[in-house]
Amino acid sequence: MNRVRYTLACLIAAAFVFVQAASANEIPIGYISYDVTGTNVAQFDIVNQTGPNSSTLPDTTFPVTTLVQLQSLGLTISFPSAASIVEPSSYFTLDADGESQDGTPLSTATDPPSGIDGATSATVTGSFSVTTFTLNDGTTVTVDPTFSATITDLGGLQDGDFAVIDATVASGGGGGPVVPEPGSIFLLGTGMAGLISMRSRRLVTRLRDSFGTAKAAVLPALLVIGLAFFATQNAQAAGEFTVHLNVSTVPGASTGGSSVTLAGVDFPPAPIAAASVVVNFSATCGGAVLATENPSKVTSIIGTSERLSLTVPVSLKTGTYYISISGTSEADVAFISGNCATIQITNTSSTLAACLPSSSLAVLTGKNVTAYIPNGSWDYGTTGISVVPVEGAGTATSLPTAGRVNSCSSNSETGETVCVDGNTDVYLLTGSTITNTLTSGATKLAGFSGGECENCGVAIDALTNTAVIAGGFGTSSGDGIQLLNLSNNTFAAPFGSVVSVSENVSVDPNRNLILSPDEEDYYDIFEIAPSGAITEYLNYQPVGGEFDSAAEDCTTGIALSTQEFTNNLFIADLTQATFTAPTGGVTYGTWTAPSQSVNLYPSGDFNFSAGTSGISVAPGTTHLGITEGEFGGNTFAAFQLPATSGTGTPNFVDYVGASLPATPDGVAFSAGTDPHTITAYTSPNNGKAYGLVAGWNDGGFGQPVWLAVIDLQALLNASRSATDAHLVNASVNLLTSGIVRYIAVP
Repeated sequence: MNRVRYTLACLIAAAFVFVQAASANEIPIGYISYDVTGTNVAQFDIVNQTGPNSSTLPDTTFPVTTLVQLQSLGLTISFPSAASIVEPSSYFTLDADGESQDGTPLSTATDPPSGIDGATSATVTGSFSVTTFTLNDGTTVTVDPTFSATITDLGGLQDGDFAVIDATVASGGGGGPVVPEPGSIFLLGTGMAGLISMRSRRLVTRLRDSFGTAKAAVLPALLVIGLAFFATQNAQAAGEFTVHLNVSTVPGASTGGSSVTLAGVDFPPAPIAAASVVVNFSATCGGAVLATENPSKVTSIIGTSERLSLTVPVSLKTGTYYISISGTSEADVAFISGNCATIQITNTSSTLAACLPSSSLAVLTGKNVTAYIPNGSWDYGTTGISVVPVEGAGTATSLPTAGRVNSCSSNSETGETVCVDGNTDVYLLTGSTITNTLTSGATKLAGFSGGECENCGVAIDALTNTAVIAGGFGTSSGDGIQLLNLSNNTFAAPFGSVVSVSENVSVDPNRNLILSPDEEDYYDIFEIAPSGAITEYLNYQPVGGEFDSAAEDCTTGIALSTQEFTNNLFIADLTQATFTAPTGGVTYGTWTAPSQSVNLYPSGDFNFSAGTSGISVAPGTTHLGITEGEFGGNTFAAFQLPATSGTGTPNFVDYVGASLPATPDGVAFSAGTDPHTITAYTSPNNGKAYGLVAGWNDGGFGQPVWLAVIDLQALLNASRSATDAHLVNASVNLLTSGIVRYIAVP
């Protein structure tokens, strides 16, 4: 390597660290960045560099070793000629490292208020969880409780724009190690590349120009002090720098092909080209390399901090991976990470996307996530379908329909959505357009405790591009199902079931099954043969209450059902199921599997309105799901399912209940009627599992007015009640903590 260039670079780094010795009162604790995550989609993320993400002496780039949480966050996005957009604290959700914050994807293709096209600045405000910080030299300081940081780009915000978040030392708040002041660092950093090749006397001149004569006068002393820093760094010259990576990427979970960022400190004091960095993905830290990527961009933050923009390898299967890096700077200084960052990869596929229950809610995922919400139910509400953007681009709108639509389901592989009304109409939608209206073969009314209908629900199997419509298709029970081939819009002959159908059926594309637990306590399963022939299998389970809705984790074969009028959930392992074919002229078979009914709250200290009713599992590998009541009420629970199956009797790994807060108009949240206004999905932008629940006016009997978006893992991570470990602590504000956010339904 070039020893002179390396030495000067180290001296510049020393100046970075020590130049503010006489007057520093700002302590960097992280930064907010503007990140483009896909076509026409961007978000604001906060990287928290305190606690485990802090620097190690002699590096004081981010010196706060105390884990400092950022609370009561607010975001104001400004435009040259339009009103600002103000996002609440719920815009941000806690990342996998337990301290950084992921923003919600926003559209860059539309102007405000529906998008952020043309934004030139963004300001984040908030408060610190503690105001006494321990620094990495062992000293403590007291800081002001609040902060503000602004990203500004007059030409329009660009991918990677950032602003450092500083804590201001309170008057008389104590001292600490010398830390760089971001504004001055920026001034110095603009000339860094040139300084590396200059003689040391020109370094003094440039520093004097940047910082003023008074501070430049102490440069000789500072450079002497910097020799200690230089000695530490130079000791690595014969080998390589050891970089300290942040605990996880931002976001900490993502899908193959998506964009994430990785931050770290202790990088060499010289520019780093993206092509010179190798990013390795392994199943264990230090294990065999499974995939390799080069970052698309390396961004210098302050001091020794760098930020790498990455594309998640599409070759990696679902799971948790460990990231390590190596490379060289433009001064030929080698570096390697001394630790690993983690990332959770959810590799979505049509098989996973197909495993969703029928519901009053459908969700269409891509880079943009859109919810389709019927304005009616079986016996209540009105006509029409509300189309609501959840992530990314899109404009909320309401589509008129002839009948009262009760259920929708989407195929994220084709971009098509199917909705049914309580009569025989079947609506096909693409985007915000109803492209076709078909007529099902329903001839009777199927009856439930919550109403009656001809078309009662729909679920799509994205693997075969087939819609399953449940309702009045039978001859004996009156109930049944009908399959709709969405490739050519043709119906198969209706299939009449021996027992009634479920209020919400669920499709298992892996096993060619349709799950249909009903109110007669039969967990009914329909098996679809390659020829299209259907066989019905019954499993009688008089376990209390009555079955209401189906859900399944298709990655493990763990099947579920709610049990109306109880706090119970039924859980079974289909990988251990035994199916007995029909014999002796009987038209149905039977099935059994290890299973149990689990009372979530046996003490009765927490209850669901009308008992557990709606349920959904987010497809993917998070194994997270959500359940709620119906006909009013605001209670719900998130649950964690086992990651493996095949042995023993299945059970829940964890679950936690909470109450949805009042909606932004100050009205108590109220769940709708049948079929259930709930679903779940895995975000294609950050890999997180979210529950969606529609809140209705008139105590649940009117029509949907708000959509609650719930971060399921964040809820499970929240502080628990001292009296019941399966309840969220009453002190947790679901809105300001970012666990829940509300979207208005048109």
